[in-house]
Amino acid sequence: MLLPDIIMELPLDELPDNREILLSVGAENARDIHALCDDVAAMVFPSAVFPPTEATLSAATGKLVTIVSDIENRVQNDGFGITGNMPNTWSLLARSSFLRQPDLVDFVLARVAEDRLEAQIGVMPSPLAAKLLNHADANVAQAAQNLLAADSMHRRTRGQSYLALRPELLHQLCWRVVAATEVSNGERDPQVSIRARTLLSDYDERQTAQSAAHMITHFAGQEYQAELSDLDMAGLHLYVANLATMLQVDHDHILRLIDSRSSAPLAIMLRAVGCEPDRAMATIFSFKGFSLTPRDINIFDQDYATLAHDVAQAEVRRWGYARTRYLAFQRAA
Repeated sequence: MLLPDIIMELPLDELPDNREILLSVGAENARDIHALCDDVAAMVFPSAVFPPTEATLSAATGKLVTIVSDIENRVQNDGFGITGNMPNTWSLLARSSFLRQPDLVDFVLARVAEDRLEAQIGVMPSPLAAKLLNHADANVAQAAQNLLAADSMHRRTRGQSYLALRPELLHQLCWRVVAATEVSNGERDPQVSIRARTLLSDYDERQTAQSAAHMITHFAGQEYQAELSDLDMAGLHLYVANLATMLQVDHDHILRLIDSRSSAPLAIMLRAVGCEPDRAMATIFSFKGFSLTPRDINIFDQDYATLAHDVAQAEVRRWGYARTRYLAFQRAA
């Protein structure tokens, strides 16, 4: 029974002298409980509790248009067309429902979250990646170079947005664009298929930001763990890759959890990796900025240190399992 309920059952003349304090504490606890229920609901049913905003939908659509446009330009014009325009194949792909494929939508929404987080923490080359360019392990040095190059390409280079796609998504989308192109033209064009094969053969997953970041986290060595756990030193890609490695959770899943409206998922992940309270709050503030509410800070102060490490780990594992099941169900639907 909640404290306010207990108080309300007492006769008015038997209330203690500090009844105003008790009522205030009870009301505050009730607000915290309601807020925690919202947080849990948002993690379990994110689309139902907090449906994507118009800004998110617009940003996601814009990214899809750019990716399809860049692939179309490459396979139809060998890279010499105008990028960024509405693709000729867009309407056919939209009607085929391929652009609503769960894995593709999940990828695009993660990129939108990534852009927002980069803007929040400040876009800059990772100091740790720059430092690792001279690492004794050639694999780590090459991964650091790939990460810095991918980060620069992601922000500045037009026409190559498709290079950020995962291999299976790039393969599927590329051949869908080829098929839509041939349907639109009413005939097969061998040159379109040749260009598509060239596009795919030029792709190297090791040059994507995510792959390079995970290569570094796996092979850089334990001596860099403190810097990988420092957002300012690691930068977004390496910081998230390190969290993903420690928690055994998908990289894009972590991006979207951090970008959620609540700070609770990030706090639980930080607790799961044993982050000290002061460092955890500083990291949360870096990501959330002034959108962090007094209620968020109050819950953090009361609950972070008391949340058991193994309980936090188990909770994060449940999120990963639930997401995997959801994507698998959507693919089968």
